[in-house]
Amino acid sequence: MWDKIEHEGFEIWVLPILAFGPSAPTTLWHYSAYVCRHGAEPHLAGQSTRFYELVKTFGTEDEARDAGYRAGRRLVDSFAG
Repeated sequence: MWDKIEHEGFEIWVLPILAFGPSAPTTLWHYSAYVCRHGAEPHLAGQSTRFYELVKTFGTEDEARDAGYRAGRRLVDSFAG
């Protein structure tokens, strides 16, 4: 399920993704995410910036989500820098 936080006037949306097959106690996770301005239409071209991590794996769904949020914050901070 997609989860969202806000950072510096942007929304950061993250979706943890199972790395392999069905959920099991040793399941590994990736994430897909995007950043957009509050109120934007992210499905329209130019309204969002998408990013993902499909190489590195995370031990839990929460770890994948937190990694996505950290990457999103860095991305937003780079817009201002």
